[in-house]
Amino acid sequence: MKERTNKRFILPVVKGKKSFWPTKPVCPVCGKRKVWEPHSMAVLSAGALLMNRREKSGGPSNKMDGYLSLEWHGAHNGGKGRDKEIGCMVYVIRDAVGGQADLYFCSTLCLRRFLNACVDELERRMAKERKALQQNAERYRCVAAPSRKH
Repeated sequence: MKERTNKRFILPVVKGKKSFWPTKPVCPVCGKRKVWEPHSMAVLSAGALLMNRREKSGGPSNKMDGYLSLEWHGAHNGGKGRDKEIGCMVYVIRDAVGGQADLYFCSTLCLRRFLNACVDELERRMAKERKALQQNAERYRCVAAPSRKH
């Protein structure tokens, strides 16, 4: 599910055969400074290695699809915690062929802004789930409440 989180990006920012973001060598958050070699940059990397344990070596593989997500898992079945019974997820990276991906930013400030925007999107989805849960509870009360005759 693609969801706009910022004027400059739509989540997930990496999907499929693409293994990096942004697609142009400019910071995807501020749009002012360059990223990629030979420039200074902050990099958020996600990935896995398909290991050959005998050879003690590993690397990316088209047998793997990588992901990076933020998730809210509400308490249930008697568990304690806020926002019980709701769950939602924000994919930052989804189905990255090869299992690895890199996100480039011109500074830690822009990296922080990006991550904050991702958390903001998770909170937006939590609010949406919370509202849907409340609406369902109200519908159930209306249906389940016995009518009183006076």
